[in-house]
Amino acid sequence: MIKSAAIIKNKTLAPWRELRLQKRKLKKEQSIERKLNKVYYPSPIGAQVIEVPDEQIEVVEVVDDSPPTREEMLQQAEAIGMKVDKRWSDATLLKHIEESAWAIQNDNS
Repeated sequence: MIKSAAIIKNKTLAPWRELRLQKRKLKKEQSIERKLNKVYYPSPIGAQVIEVPDEQIEVVEVVDDSPPTREEMLQQAEAIGMKVDKRWSDATLLKHIEESAWAIQNDNS
């Protein structure tokens, strides 16, 4: 019959295994202690609602500074009457649109 190490109490462990076992026990005790001492804070979602008068509310316009999408650039190119090569990157397409817009603006001046 095979006896497990848990049953045999008088078996001595190597010093490094003893240290490892002590560290594991210490870590387990520390984690249990941390869980017991953990502070739980109430959720801010369940906080009371504060009503603000309309005079204090500011309306802010959102300015979209992002570069135009490819679809927007294709629409601009079509409005200008420019032929677009589908292999052009977004940067190349934008460069050609800006050049055409600049040329049209300076021709009208």
